[in-house]
Amino acid sequence: MLAPLAHAASFTNPVFKGQDPYIEVVDGTYFYSASGCGIADICVKQSRSLTGLAKAPWQAVWKHGSGDTANSREVWAPELHFVDGRWYAYYAADDGDNDHHRLFVLEADKPGKAIGGFHEADTGLPHGQVKLSDDHWGIDPNVFTAADGKLYLTWSCTNQADSAFPQRICLAALRDPVTPDGPVVYLSTPTESWETRDKPIQEGPVGYTRNGRTYITYSGSASWIPNDYAVGLLSLKHGGNARDAAAWVKSGPVFDHHGTVYGPGSVVFVPSPDGTQWWNVYHAIERLDCKPNAYACRDIRMQPMQFEASGAPVLGVPINAGVPVDLPSGETASPP
Repeated sequence: MLAPLAHAASFTNPVFKGQDPYIEVVDGTYFYSASGCGIADICVKQSRSLTGLAKAPWQAVWKHGSGDTANSREVWAPELHFVDGRWYAYYAADDGDNDHHRLFVLEADKPGKAIGGFHEADTGLPHGQVKLSDDHWGIDPNVFTAADGKLYLTWSCTNQADSAFPQRICLAALRDPVTPDGPVVYLSTPTESWETRDKPIQEGPVGYTRNGRTYITYSGSASWIPNDYAVGLLSLKHGGNARDAAAWVKSGPVFDHHGTVYGPGSVVFVPSPDGTQWWNVYHAIERLDCKPNAYACRDIRMQPMQFEASGAPVLGVPINAGVPVDLPSGETASPP
């Protein structure tokens, strides 16, 4: 739950337990999606304020059916997206064997801005599995609109059927929210020291467009080691073709451990309630003796951030736990 306020207009990190945050903002409401909430495989919190997500109750979105189906186990990093007037939930899952992780999508039963029932989307494959041009291992799907106005899917992938390293960033164009259009493109491979700590990994991509430029943030290095994770950035050259790997430029780390904040990652950028600020919501760890691994110690944090004129994010450094942070602009001392 939300930490005690240091004064009438501030809060302190962390705001609640969790990992792999994703937030969709629709008409001033923050929709925070996650797995592992205890009541379903995929859940959502709703709040009219960012810090209010700490007290918001979990709502069940989807629970897998009976049997060890391809999407019945290890449901990871779900994201709810509101696309063309309808909700979709993108996630990775398997049958209990990580080597079988694939991408899946759920579609809302009815159009509308309120969260309602969901069903496995009609993708052409069983259980709403995304029908990609290959059948390779994949996790962490994210959907975004690029500067060309087209919809894209990006995710963490390998170039084989199993989870053997390295994990890369992949991209595919979408004909509609559940149907890829064209081949899978391997955008980036982990080669830098900050994305190969313990293992060569790029995961948790999130795409966005700002000021006519397109970017993908991602997390690099081993997620299960408390102090390995860091955030990288892929920038699409101005006027570049998103499906051309050579048109993307890697940089980073743009967000890394600092002070007593270890393994920051899975960043997502959202506006303040009044739209005058931007905030970076992410997970991190404040201890190095996590048992059995880093996942047990992750919590959700948030802090203000800015963008360069080009649209690239300026994230600064993670703020230590317990340090007062002014509430997002437009929030009250007791967020609704």
